[in-house]
Amino acid sequence: MSWQIEAEYLENCNCEILCPCVTSPVMKGSYDRCLVPLVVRIARGQKDGVSLDGLGFVWLVDAPGTMSEGGWRVGIYLDEQATPEQAAALEEIVTGRAGGVPGIIGSLTGELVGIKHVPFEFTPGGNVWSVRVPGLLDVEVEGIILPGQTEPTTITNVAHPMSSSLPIARGLKGVVSDADFGFEWDNAGKNGHFARFQWEG
Repeated sequence: MSWQIEAEYLENCNCEILCPCVTSPVMKGSYDRCLVPLVVRIARGQKDGVSLDGLGFVWLVDAPGTMSEGGWRVGIYLDEQATPEQAAALEEIVTGRAGGVPGIIGSLTGELVGIKHVPFEFTPGGNVWSVRVPGLLDVEVEGIILPGQTEPTTITNVAHPMSSSLPIARGLKGVVSDADFGFEWDNAGKNGHFARFQWEG
């Protein structure tokens, strides 16, 4: 069994800018808990010949301030546009059962609170990236551009599951609300990142 994806992602955690976690896996974030959506849209991908093109997924994470300690509470949200075959393939990847980087995230998960199938509105590109899942999350991040520059400030050589190079962004919107799973926060004004990446397993 094998899989590959080329994808885009954004996140908006509750840390102040810049999140200490991206500087080292053993650094503690700004607060005792890290509250973050990790949102992914697959541009091109497949698992065992099943196309995953255009599908999205989200991890909602409530983790200790030092995320490398594990014990994360995680909710998984899969794109409702997926066919049953695509949904099964996507679930194998996102839960970490198919290995690769999601397998590392799975190993840090202490409680998988559930999986839901939801609609996605993901708008990547440019300096402002956004995602909306009606009734669940409304997140928008904007890259921070210094005076005299045309591109967002970027940190490189970081130990991050999505990319070793991340633009620094600020949350313009940061609402997450899922009473069923116990996720409720608003990270507007807080730390954000976005990137394009490739994974396989």
